[in-house]
Amino acid sequence: MNLTSDFSITEQWFLAIFFILYLIYFGRIFWIAKRLGTSARSSVLKFILRTIYFSLILLALLNPSFGDIKGTLKAEGKDIFLLIDISKSMDATDIQPSRLEKAKFEINRFVNHFNKDRVGLVVFSENAFMLSPLTFDRNAINLFVPQINTNLLPKGGTNFTPALELALEKLSKTKTKTKSKVIVLISDGENFGSENSTLISKIRQNGINFFAVGIGTTNGITLRQGNSYKKDEDGNIVVTKLEANFLKKLASKTGGKYLEISSISNSFNALISDVEQVASNLIDERQVDVIANKYFYFLIIALFLLIIDVFFTVRTFQL
Repeated sequence: MNLTSDFSITEQWFLAIFFILYLIYFGRIFWIAKRLGTSARSSVLKFILRTIYFSLILLALLNPSFGDIKGTLKAEGKDIFLLIDISKSMDATDIQPSRLEKAKFEINRFVNHFNKDRVGLVVFSENAFMLSPLTFDRNAINLFVPQINTNLLPKGGTNFTPALELALEKLSKTKTKTKSKVIVLISDGENFGSENSTLISKIRQNGINFFAVGIGTTNGITLRQGNSYKKDEDGNIVVTKLEANFLKKLASKTGGKYLEISSISNSFNALISDVEQVASNLIDERQVDVIANKYFYFLIIALFLLIIDVFFTVRTFQL
């Protein structure tokens, strides 16, 4: 038998005081009987009965459990990395309220939908930073997402390579089979880094499910910079546009799929549907001890003895 609970110091003190007072009460009965010249031996039956059912109640409170059965606890699902572009162009308002804010709204919806899968967050501009490792903890993810902004990383350009390398590195260390690994890249497609063909080939060869989500409009929009508009080195006003062709090319080379969020369409529901089709796999497996709590047996016996104590009386003093 295993006792899965215990009494605190305070509870132990109360029990000790109760037993001491009860012994004093029991001793007083014999003292009075002696003074009266009578016998109080019949009260011993009450004392034994009460001691038994009180002890049984205490055992029930300690949650007695029996058995030592080994069980297997399995967690099945997908490993999903969300790569979010936080370059300055993601502040563009051609998608209301902005490209980044719209992306954050859809990410929250995505994360809460896949509540049985592990999700990780990577933000990137010229460099990449892991905001959250792969986790089942939706509260943590929902806490991180609102904090995403274009000032999290010092440089505001865009380079996909560091983010893809970081996600691929972390996914390679998980036990999940590649068919259950997913990378979702969310960006406006303005990439100023060089294309890493080796990295793209690795994603395809490893069978990782890749989705590129373009966000923005092909007409584009100007970017505010203080009280004026952002300009390039030649003094021309910068217009940021959705570079859908680049993202489509990236999705094609990785064997993945391109989806889009623009002013006239939103493919995020299609993304959720596509990721649902990705096969789940064993993520974690643990051996646990399965024991059965049997407190109610002790409680039933104690209640039965309590009823006997209430309805069947004995004479305290025999004259």
